[in-house]
Amino acid sequence: MKTNNFKLTLLLLCLGAITTIQAQGLYNLATLDEEEGNSPLKWSAGIDYGYDDVVDSLDEGVGWANSTIGGSAGFGWNDNDGNSETSFCVGAEYLHRISRDKRNPNGAGYVGAYVNYHNSSADNFDESLLRVGAKYTYFDRITAFNEVQLTYGAGAYYDTGSLDFSGFDEDVTGYGASLYFGANFRLCDKASIGVEVPVISFVSRTFESNGNEVTRDNISAMINKNNPAMFTFRYHLGDSQNLWDRQD
Repeated sequence: MKTNNFKLTLLLLCLGAITTIQAQGLYNLATLDEEEGNSPLKWSAGIDYGYDDVVDSLDEGVGWANSTIGGSAGFGWNDNDGNSETSFCVGAEYLHRISRDKRNPNGAGYVGAYVNYHNSSADNFDESLLRVGAKYTYFDRITAFNEVQLTYGAGAYYDTGSLDFSGFDEDVTGYGASLYFGANFRLCDKASIGVEVPVISFVSRTFESNGNEVTRDNISAMINKNNPAMFTFRYHLGDSQNLWDRQD
């Protein structure tokens, strides 16, 4: 019950955030130049581009970084018959744009690699895993000046680590894959923060102790101890050529 309440609360928060974005930041591009009081963020200090100049360049598309590097941190929680299980995850990632046009008016796709340290624990066990994987992420612009994007993606990974279960040590290896969605918020031209929420995941792990092996497969949905929400920070590399950085 506690897990269901937690998931429902998170879903309501996501819906509320999307509603707020739509109410305050999603502009009709066809009539944008007729709206009063709208202006892009001043991404370049000391440079003042006219609002009309920025609006005129919307048809050329917004700018996308050549690549990004960043870090991530996440958490997960589950309650199984009164036994609480928690997890945390920290990591780093690199993404490279595969969309050819870096001024695509809608969005851009990236592929990359990541490495995470994942720990799960409860009253009678503690599991530590090193995770190496590859991922695809699509950034879908939802505000006129590209301050906010929705993100959709998929990833696959390989795990290796150890499990201490009631004083008995086991070696752990495995692999998995997941689908996720989220949002990315640009802080400035070179940096952004975001969140990635898992939709569904598959994991297969093999536990080995004293020559004996046991393999367990599991499919899980939304946030839980094996499927944490991830908060991200990304630094943009290369020339993103944003609307307000246009050179005439």
